[in-house]
Amino acid sequence: MSWLAGFRRPPSPESSEFEPPPPERHAAPGLAQALAWLEGRPRRILDLGPPLHANLARLARLAPKLAIADLAGSLQDGLSPLAALDEALASLVPGGLAEPFELVLAWDLPNHLGRETLPRLGAQIARRCADGCLLHALLDVGKTMPALPRRYRIRDEEVLEQELLTAEQVACPRLQPGELDRLLPGFVIEKSRLLAHGVQEVLMKRTDHAEIPITRLAPVRRELRKSLPRGRRGTLEAQEPQP
Repeated sequence: MSWLAGFRRPPSPESSEFEPPPPERHAAPGLAQALAWLEGRPRRILDLGPPLHANLARLARLAPKLAIADLAGSLQDGLSPLAALDEALASLVPGGLAEPFELVLAWDLPNHLGRETLPRLGAQIARRCADGCLLHALLDVGKTMPALPRRYRIRDEEVLEQELLTAEQVACPRLQPGELDRLLPGFVIEKSRLLAHGVQEVLMKRTDHAEIPITRLAPVRRELRKSLPRGRRGTLEAQEPQP
C-alpha cells in the first residue's frame, strides 16, 4: 500500500493566456536505473513534484511508501525559492525521519532553487534519506529556461513526458554536475549524462562527506584556487594528491 505525505494541493491550472505546446517525451535512462536500483530495498520514495496521477499510479506499484513534498507547486504559487522549500518540506509528516527515503525525485527543481538555496535543500533532505539513497535531477544547460518548473510524468521505464507551464523564459543558472557535490551537502555525483534534448541527467548518492573519494573534491579545489591570490595557489596545489 502506498503512503502519501505532504499532499498539499492538486496542480494549479495554467493561465488562460498561455497555450501550452504539446508535451514532449524523452528518454531518461538515469531514472530507469534509479527505479531498478530500488529492487531488494525498502523502496521509500520522496517526490518533490506535484501529485500527478500518472506518477502516483506507477510509483505506488514500486514503493510501499511514497511521500509528496510539492516544491514545484510552492514555486508556482510565487514563493521565493527559500520560502517554497521550507513550505514544501514542512508538509512531510514526522514519520519520514524514522523511515528514511531510498530515492528522491527532484526533477528540474535544482535549476529553480539556484546556488543560494541548494545547500539548504541538501541539508534538509539528507537527514531524511538512508545511506546510499539516490537523488535524480535534470539540469538545464542552455542560457535560458522556463520561468516555472516543468511537469514530468513517467510514461515508461525509460521515458519521461515533460509539460511547459509558461512561455516566459528566465536566465538559467547552468548548474554543472561537478559543483553539485558542494551545493548539496550529504550527496555526491554517482552518474551524469547529457541527454539528446540538451538536458543533463544526474544521479547523486547519499553519503557521509568523510567518505567522498579525494577525486570528487577536485572541482571544489579548483573553485578555491580561483579565489586565492596568485601567490598562495601553489600552496593548495602542493596539498593535492598526485595521481
